[in-house]
Amino acid sequence: MKIMVAYDGTLQAKEALSYGIDKARAKGGEVVALHVFNSPMFADYDATVNTRDAAKAEAARFVEEAKTIIREKGTGVKASLYSTEGNPEQEMISFAKAEQVDVLLCPPKFKTIISKYQKALAGSELAGEAAKMNVAAIPTKTM
Repeated sequence: MKIMVAYDGTLQAKEALSYGIDKARAKGGEVVALHVFNSPMFADYDATVNTRDAAKAEAARFVEEAKTIIREKGTGVKASLYSTEGNPEQEMISFAKAEQVDVLLCPPKFKTIISKYQKALAGSELAGEAAKMNVAAIPTKTM
């Protein structure tokens, strides 16, 4: 089983990454986490010049936090972290397809992905456990 975590630095993403690592360990699978810096958000942004730089610094901190979670909890599990820029929802779906993941764990922030694929996993053990953390478990084979 290959589990992908859409990592955005939120508490739900941190919990999803830990949960994904635990599930991968139990199933003999692997975890891939993806952080996407939302660069299109700054295309027409009329804030100070330093706003993009501040957001990039915060994104770098999120990536470091994910690395720490993987290092601390990922012993014995194949776990990878990737970071890119672009539209987060589009990048998540493209990455999930390219990596041929089985399940995508998504924080609520990714509502488009969640609403599109949530029904396909309704009632499964994974979906129920993820829902308790306010994270959606989405099967990616339908993407």
